[in-house]
Amino acid sequence: MKFSADDILDAAARVVLTRSGSPPVAEIAREVGAPVGSVYYRFASRDELLVSLWLRSVRDFQQGFMAACRLEPAADAVVAAARHIPVYCREHPAEARAMTLYRQAELVRAAPESLRDEVATVNDQVNALSLELTRRRYGVADEWRTTLLTTATRQCPYGLVRPHLGGPIPDWIDDATAACARAIAALGD
Repeated sequence: MKFSADDILDAAARVVLTRSGSPPVAEIAREVGAPVGSVYYRFASRDELLVSLWLRSVRDFQQGFMAACRLEPAADAVVAAARHIPVYCREHPAEARAMTLYRQAELVRAAPESLRDEVATVNDQVNALSLELTRRRYGVADEWRTTLLTTATRQCPYGLVRPHLGGPIPDWIDDATAACARAIAALGD
């Protein structure tokens, strides 16, 4: 039986969801039902496998976040982008947990050489859309308002969700995230 890279990444995500920290390749191989050699056939190292999982999870999350950032009017886009975080994490718990494996700033230096460029640029499109949302919301994208929008749409929602990753994310967090996003964004008016 052949195992695709996605089969192995799916298994890695399931394993990451059930444990803290980075899982050993043998555990991932057991989860997918493949010999360890099949895992190493697709991924040169455990680091390459786990960084690939992180990248896939980040890109998947970003699709909905970017769609929310494009909504009109801009004030609704701010709230939708913030709400996307708890909704996505509730609907995709394994990917949400996988995104906590690394911090991009650290991973840029530590990722396998073959993935460093992708790691370095993975947030470029999201950052550009966030800057554009700041301009749409306020008419200007100065440092203060850019910081407000980043806090409203990313930092605050993530802070509310993070303690619940790996378990159920209470529904009330969606409304709390929306309320926080509105209040924080209003500071720039």
